[in-house]
Amino acid sequence: MRTLTSAGAALAAVGLSLGLSSAPASAAPAAPAASGASQHSASAPPAAKAPPKSGKDSIKCHGSSGRVNFSWKTGWSSTTVYYNNHCLGGTRTTAAFKFYNDGSTPFYKCVTFQGDSQGKYKFAHINEIMDVNTDTEKCKNN
Repeated sequence: MRTLTSAGAALAAVGLSLGLSSAPASAAPAAPAASGASQHSASAPPAAKAPPKSGKDSIKCHGSSGRVNFSWKTGWSSTTVYYNNHCLGGTRTTAAFKFYNDGSTPFYKCVTFQGDSQGKYKFAHINEIMDVNTDTEKCKNN
């Protein structure tokens, strides 16, 4: 019993001495800053464009009381739209997605979704979605 107690004390003493032998982080000398020069952290990410945007919207079904719900995530090269069509009886619904390609000119893209279904639809090379509605006449101009 005495041997185990002294062995435990010896291990505690070794652990204590190992802990004391390392210098605390605050004891490390700081490099002097050059006047007028900015310092960059090595772990800081490089400056990039604004992060991708996301959104939600919904439209009414044609001829029924249900709705088609949309959510989207705008990525760097495409926009993925997730949909859940609650239109009863398999009623197909066409949605007009409004985009701004250059910040001021709207562009419309229409997509038809089958009723009572859910899934995702990917728009390639198109910028942020600004609105979703059922005005499909605007899609014919594009």
